Amino acid sequence: MLKTPIIPAVSRNRPDSLPGNPSDISIGCLHRCIADSGIRLLLLASLGLLQSCASYGDHATTMRDGLLSGMPAVSLSIEEQADPDEKEVLPSLEKGMLRRMTNDYTGSNQIFEVAKKKIEELYGISVTENLASVTVNDTLRSYEGDRHEQLLLHAYMAMNYIDLGQIDGARVEMLQASVKMREWGDEPEEDAFLRYLEGIIYENMGEQDNALISYRKAYTVYKEKGGQQYPVAPALIKKDLLRMLKVMGLKSEYESYAKEFGLLSYKPPGPDKAYGELVVILNNGLAPVKGEASVYIFSSEVQQNLRVAFPVYRQRKKTLNIPSVEVDDRSYAMETVEDVDTLARYSLQKAMPMIMVRATARAVVKYNTQHTAQNQGSLAGFLMTVTNLVTERADTRSWTTLPQEIELQRIRLPVGEHKVQIKMMNAAGHAVDVISEEVVIRPDTSSFIIKHWIAPVPKVAVKAVKVSASKSVNDTNSTL
Repeated sequence: MLKTPIIPAVSRNRPDSLPGNPSDISIGCLHRCIADSGIRLLLLASLGLLQSCASYGDHATTMRDGLLSGMPAVSLSIEEQADPDEKEVLPSLEKGMLRRMTNDYTGSNQIFEVAKKKIEELYGISVTENLASVTVNDTLRSYEGDRHEQLLLHAYMAMNYIDLGQIDGARVEMLQASVKMREWGDEPEEDAFLRYLEGIIYENMGEQDNALISYRKAYTVYKEKGGQQYPVAPALIKKDLLRMLKVMGLKSEYESYAKEFGLLSYKPPGPDKAYGELVVILNNGLAPVKGEASVYIFSSEVQQNLRVAFPVYRQRKKTLNIPSVEVDDRSYAMETVEDVDTLARYSLQKAMPMIMVRATARAVVKYNTQHTAQNQGSLAGFLMTVTNLVTERADTRSWTTLPQEIELQRIRLPVGEHKVQIKMMNAAGHAVDVISEEVVIRPDTSSFIIKHWIAPVPKVAVKAVKVSASKSVNDTNSTL
């Protein structure tokens, strides 16, 4: 039997990573607070809720349909019309990503900045929102994003700065993300891809010591959480870590890692003015979408089976097309550096205990409010029964324009012009789409190609962005 617990107080370092825990208000206190006004609150909230849920669900579905049809500009138009005020976190995240997909990197960062500032404001959730979430449902709380979404916000702002040729701005985003991870305190959250990207950015700015620290952290996360929250450690990060250890002259640590990686015969490339680097990042597919499920839970407080709704991921992880990079008649397999699908499912699993605590407390409040209404007359009781049914909704909000996975490859190339193709291969080994690019490789310079692939789209040749780099990286034998 589940006994309805006391709802814990708000904490900045909250463990559930969802938008705010309810205030420290006992169920008994809530009963007294809503004795006179609870019916009115639920009735009014249900009307607004039904309207908002319908409108958000409709445009969210249409928005994703546009992406799945290879038309991000159509999806952006839908999102822009749905949220003209640009004040809320989730619409700002969606619009920021859609602007990025349509190559508006400046506009993308402008709206991402709105989301970032709003997230900071939401660390202190209001008592009104907490009361509404306990009496109606979780969707009445402002959405601030799961932890992995908050970190990826910084990653995509950094990618926008890279595409704009503003590497300093990308560095600032990495610093802000690092501060956020430290602020989470007793449950520190390290994102493997973010640390890897951080290392690449530091290396491009000539900060080799910081790059080494970031590569170490990235590898540690892949090693400790690979196969659970993250992919197994990519071969790329292992070779980057060894290469940077050699640059820094840390022979003992180099030998230790080389033995651990089984790369004792690996010879990291040294400085060579005849070579530069190409970094390819591919955002592959779309993140999973939450659905709603419900169960009946027995409450000892009211001696009743009460219906509670909660979010679920119903669909299994999709099989993605496999990307490869072709340059100068050579093919390089891209490696998965971030599995957003797995992170999203892990985040929901971790948050589920607190979600069920709130849902059970909410069900008790609704039951008692319904009982009070029935005592006031049959019509009031009927209306409250209907209201409770339609307002018991799970919070299925999430950043739906994130990719399912992020793939990466770093290729050492001779100085000069190169034609690059990113081929999307299906399970049968046939190319379903080809992204064609041209890039100029210069000494001590990294060129970035950062793309999103969801469905085939009309091809538009776009020059890769060049930023200053300290050294070129991986040897040509790193992938095949």
